[in-house]
Amino acid sequence: MTAGEGRDDAEVPAVGLEVEVEAVEGQDEDNREDYEPEEGDRNLLLKDGLLGSITKKSDIEWRRTPYTPVNSAWEIPVPEHPKPLTPYEYFQQYVPSEMFQLITTMTNMYAEQSAVRGYKHASVSEIEALVGLHMAMGVLGLPRVRMYWSSRIYIGLFQDTLSRDRFFQLRTNLHVVNNNERPSDNTDVFYKVRPLYDSIRKRCLELQMEENLSIDEQIVPFRGKLSVLQYVKGKPEPWGVKVYFLCGKSGLAYDFLIYQGATTELSDQSKKILGHGAAVVTHLCQRIQNPNHKLFFDNFFTTYNVLEVLSGKNIQAAGTARVCRFANPPLKADKEMSKKGRGSHDEVRSRDGKVVLVKWFDNRSVVLASNFVGVGEEDEIERWEQKAGEFVKIKRPEIVKLYNESMGGVDKFDQLISLYRTTIRSRKWSLRMITHAFDVAVVNSWLEYRRDQELQGTQPKQVMDLLQFKMAVAEALVRVGKTQSLKKRGRPSSSNKPSPCMSPTPQPPEEPPKRRAAMERRPIEEVQADMLDHMPNYDTKKEATRCKLPGCSGKTHVYCDKCKVHFCFVSQRNCFKYAHRK
Repeated sequence: MTAGEGRDDAEVPAVGLEVEVEAVEGQDEDNREDYEPEEGDRNLLLKDGLLGSITKKSDIEWRRTPYTPVNSAWEIPVPEHPKPLTPYEYFQQYVPSEMFQLITTMTNMYAEQSAVRGYKHASVSEIEALVGLHMAMGVLGLPRVRMYWSSRIYIGLFQDTLSRDRFFQLRTNLHVVNNNERPSDNTDVFYKVRPLYDSIRKRCLELQMEENLSIDEQIVPFRGKLSVLQYVKGKPEPWGVKVYFLCGKSGLAYDFLIYQGATTELSDQSKKILGHGAAVVTHLCQRIQNPNHKLFFDNFFTTYNVLEVLSGKNIQAAGTARVCRFANPPLKADKEMSKKGRGSHDEVRSRDGKVVLVKWFDNRSVVLASNFVGVGEEDEIERWEQKAGEFVKIKRPEIVKLYNESMGGVDKFDQLISLYRTTIRSRKWSLRMITHAFDVAVVNSWLEYRRDQELQGTQPKQVMDLLQFKMAVAEALVRVGKTQSLKKRGRPSSSNKPSPCMSPTPQPPEEPPKRRAAMERRPIEEVQADMLDHMPNYDTKKEATRCKLPGCSGKTHVYCDKCKVHFCFVSQRNCFKYAHRK
């Protein structure tokens, strides 16, 4: 939601951004008592990277004089020339094969500790297939999990990979750590999933950052029992686990912090001096190394002191503000501004000129605070005037323009996850957090892939959308490096028709003659070139099928038993060999 839209709230003039209602008691909020740091505290602030002086609330003074914007140009880093990667390779940068090996080991260990009846040790291929099938479920979205194995709805990706009972057995025992090795002094609530999130965060920290950044919270939907469960009013999914994200304007995530109450990984000194919201900002800003980045956040995080601290780190910050946190600045009342009409504004700055407050009146008033820009260069925007029944042009301060353009990074990232979220009904919070971690990895991989494609000048029509990208990753996890089928086949059908699994020469499923060419879909590149279980077979069709190797116009009866597409396999044209090599 942009600045200038929302409800009229005297306590929270930052209209359009919802105030959080916490479900956990004892959280260190920003409504703290005023605190004057002593010399020892200042040394701790310097150690934590909180540069600059911390002004006492009673010492804040405001002046109604024009604010001089900070003219600091952002040095555009030389863009790296990325080498083309496949969707699966992008995903592996966040969740490498070593992580799947760890999950496999811990899953088998948990099943042994629980003495699961009839459990057979899982392989890495099965765990990868389990994750891939969950991703495909997020895209397909059937109302029940068992429907993916229904005999009336044949979905080969599921029925030819894992049996239904094996799928549920692996998911029930899925683990990332050994529960018996939990340290006695452990205070990490999310200890069970920490290695997976650390792996994803490691890749996020390696990404090259863009100029405009934003900090906001994300809610992982969950309604089970968890000590740090949150309720945030106004969110699409208000109940769940809160995660603070640092994202770019494009939505690409560069760092994140999982909220877990009093044991959240924040400096105690920062929370004591700055408050919880501002401490989150300073913690995530440790990721920002280059000067003059523009950072935006909402009124939950905005305080006078956090703008001071960020100014000392050469970070240009702005956000909607709660007036009660800024020592009652002499801003004009709403009634006075409404008489001037839509587009009117009021501006005050601090005595030292480090912080500026701008109050802008649209349908309602909104207050924004910044350490680098105020009213600045105004532009004009169109708004619908209900009384006149037409669009009118009103003036908009520069700070409002920059905030509306750059604040939605985390919301965009959260929206992309929600499009094809891995829906799972489970009371285990660990299982919900594991599936969410893979969703985060896929979305960030896609955003990284799309950015690289733009740098290479690829035509937009040739760039995969998120649905295609996620299905490509899911198919790669299910099929790359695996034999043709992971599941054991049951008894042959009692029908008089011979079963394909009993035939010495399996045949591809029969297809309508008019759509033979259209039904043969080439597999993804990773599967076609994995050099495993690609065996030639001979069909029994009356007419030969067109070879699917690009550039070949020949026809053949030979098809790949794993890829299920036809390739020439004769002495003059061995397309089968070239198709299965990188």
